[in-house]
Amino acid sequence: MTLKSNFIAVAAFCLVLLSGCKGADIKTRTFNFDNTGERSDFTMLVELPVSTKGVAGEIRSQLIDIMDSQLSSIGLYDGGRMFPRYDGDMSDTEAIVDYYSNKGSEAIETHAMDFFNEVKQNIEDEEELEFVPRCEYDFTLGKVYESFNYVVYLSEDYNYMGGAHGGVSGMGDITFDKRNGKIFTNFLKADALEPMQGLIEKGLAEYFEEPDDTAASVREHLFLEEGDTTIPFPAWTPSPDRYGLNFTYQQYEIAPYAMGMPSFTIPYDEVKPFLTPEAIELLNLK
Repeated sequence: MTLKSNFIAVAAFCLVLLSGCKGADIKTRTFNFDNTGERSDFTMLVELPVSTKGVAGEIRSQLIDIMDSQLSSIGLYDGGRMFPRYDGDMSDTEAIVDYYSNKGSEAIETHAMDFFNEVKQNIEDEEELEFVPRCEYDFTLGKVYESFNYVVYLSEDYNYMGGAHGGVSGMGDITFDKRNGKIFTNFLKADALEPMQGLIEKGLAEYFEEPDDTAASVREHLFLEEGDTTIPFPAWTPSPDRYGLNFTYQQYEIAPYAMGMPSFTIPYDEVKPFLTPEAIELLNLK
């Protein structure tokens, strides 16, 4: 075999292995499920890595943990569980998703029936029961962006458990470091909040569509104590994409429900001075 043919053979071999190497896009499979119960509606979209080994397997395992944590606590606010953790073959992705989709559907239906029966006890005219709203739970755990060094997943659910309106919960965007499979959260320097106030105000002004992007006009929309001049970072960890670092506040976190979930992106050239050395390395911004 010639040197040239040797090179071609090695190159071809590397391409075959690429799908399992760090940096390569992680192969995933997406599962969809929906169920209409007597008093509830349940939907679920889950995207999991196909491989159970290496970095992909590490990410897959953590995503399953997140799915378990979110779905097992449907309707609960005390840290309890509606059903036990899956204890079958952890390499059988379809069986895992089937388990959590069915158990999640059962959990929201149980809550919906309890809610309906509670309302029923306080209604004298049974004709009014037809106006009792159905409960709803929509669960999403899917990939939203991937680069050479990292992959970002969105953990979000919409739930309506009865009452005035539904709400969004979950972990928000989760960034996995593809070099080790761990969740990366150390994006901003410890002292970044105060010097970033101008960038936060600018981002919120764009979200609120404020023509006047002064601090005063932005703060008119926010839940801030009188005299408080500091806008906090979101509880959800910021996440990267090709354009910059994304910030998203949850409902009621800094603004009224009617204002939705304030979000904005700070371009890398503006946010870079406030990034940790580890973040700069992960994002390849050197």
